[in-house]
Amino acid sequence: MKDRARMDLFALLRAGVRSGDTPDIGGLTDDRWRELYTAASSQGVSALVWDGIRRLPPESQPSRELRLRWAYNVERIERRYGQQRRRAAELAAAYAEAGIRTVVLKGLAVSRLYPVPEHRPCGDLDCFLCGDYERGNRVAEQVGAEVKRDFYKHSHIVFRGLTVENHRFCTAVRGSRRAKRFERHLQRLLAEGPLSCIPETALLVPPPDFNALFLVKHALSHFLTEGISLRHLCDWAVFIDREGDAVDWTAFRKVAAEDRLLRFAEILSDLSVRYLGVARNPLPAGVQALADRVLDNILYERRHLNDSPGGAWTKRMRLIGNLARDRWKYGEVYGRSFLLEGLRLSVGYLFDRNPEL
Repeated sequence: MKDRARMDLFALLRAGVRSGDTPDIGGLTDDRWRELYTAASSQGVSALVWDGIRRLPPESQPSRELRLRWAYNVERIERRYGQQRRRAAELAAAYAEAGIRTVVLKGLAVSRLYPVPEHRPCGDLDCFLCGDYERGNRVAEQVGAEVKRDFYKHSHIVFRGLTVENHRFCTAVRGSRRAKRFERHLQRLLAEGPLSCIPETALLVPPPDFNALFLVKHALSHFLTEGISLRHLCDWAVFIDREGDAVDWTAFRKVAAEDRLLRFAEILSDLSVRYLGVARNPLPAGVQALADRVLDNILYERRHLNDSPGGAWTKRMRLIGNLARDRWKYGEVYGRSFLLEGLRLSVGYLFDRNPEL
């Protein structure tokens, strides 16, 4: 993607993230529009970019053929979102009847902050049941769901077509005292609340102080191992734009620095202001050059572990290859040696088979 195409992509994306913005583009050729369509689709933001296209005057919009194709895909995203929300609400209702609280992690909890929530695609439903992990698994089985307990961090539940990750831990904790301390802090934030409800459901939304830490932690874990998409950046931009004033940024800085999240949070905030039109940066820092390198990685170098076929061993080898090529992420963004971090995690995994907080 050339610089001009990148500018056009962000001009349209800003309009999807911030409903008051009008894109300042025009005169694009059919080839340029197809390039934008491909880029938006691969980054998981095609529906958000579509919101920007609809604000353009008719003469500046893509061809009728591409508009129809784009609109059809956006309609599919909307239908999938609606179905996921209904199934998530049904499962949460079953949990509520059993006295279990269902806290939504990212996904639906973040989508509600967008001008058009249905245009922020959601994958699985990630939930935390506030200490009722195993009871939640049993309740899911009682209402006809298939439950697999094959991973220490969360179970996999398939409920009427909806894939659910029922989290025992909000984040990965195995083999790391620091990660367990961070997890305990997250769970305290959830316990102290306040938790709000997604309207007309029993689905609970975490407090802003929790989301600030969790969104960065989740995005960084993906960035280090395989890369992230523009959707992760949009989530952070929408969050700090809509809920940033409710976050205790002094406390955030302290906890984020202890868990090596602060630099990445500063990078996401810098990109949100410069490229997505967020008015205020809650974490100002001199990271522009590094932030642009991160953005280039997002746009051009993401290596998703599931992009090509293969079993668990193939994906594991692909992960090792990703890590070897992207060692700079550990040193410059995470602030630790790639080799030392890998050794620490490997040793920790050997002696922490069944982690407890």
